[in-house]
Amino acid sequence: MYVTGGQYKGQKLIIPSCAKPTLSKTRESVFNVLNSYFIDTEKLIFLDLYAGSGIMSLEAVSRGYTPISVDNNKLAIKAIKENFKNVKEDHEIILSDACRYIETTKIKPDIVYIDPPWEDNYEKTMTKAFGKFKNALIIIEYDKKRAQQLSEIYRKTIAPFKEKVYGRCKLDFIKVPF
Repeated sequence: MYVTGGQYKGQKLIIPSCAKPTLSKTRESVFNVLNSYFIDTEKLIFLDLYAGSGIMSLEAVSRGYTPISVDNNKLAIKAIKENFKNVKEDHEIILSDACRYIETTKIKPDIVYIDPPWEDNYEKTMTKAFGKFKNALIIIEYDKKRAQQLSEIYRKTIAPFKEKVYGRCKLDFIKVPF
C-alpha cells in the first residue's frame, strides 16, 4: 500500500496483520469530498478512529490536515509509529478503545473517520461521536451489506448528506449540527 496523494504520495506503508486498510480508490474519494467541502485544510484536525495501519492519518497529513490516530491494538500502534517515522511527521497516536477516547477527549476534531472492523457494532461509536463532536464532519466506512442496519441507527440520529460505494465498501458523510 502507498499514500495516494499530497506531499507524501507514493510513500510505502507497513500494514500490520490486524489491519484492514482502506483501499486507494476509497481513500482518494474521501479526500476528494473533503477538498470540495473544506477550502483550507491546514490545521484542520482529522480524527482517525480504529486507525489500523494509520493509512487514513497518513493520507490526511500528506494533504495538510493534523491527524490523530486512535486504535486499541498494540500491533496497529507500532505500525502507525513506523509509518509516521518514515515520513518524518509527528502526530498524536493513542492506544485506546474508540468509545473511551470519545468520552474522555477534549479535542474538537473537524473530521472524524470511523472505520472499525466491519463485523463490529457501529452503533455505540456512532452515537457517542454524534453526541460529542458537534459541528464535525463524520465519515463512516463499512461493508455495504450492513447498510440496512446502519440506516436504522441513522433514523435515531442523523442521516448522511453524501454516500459513496466502492465494491463492498460504503462511505457515509454526515455533518453533525451545532
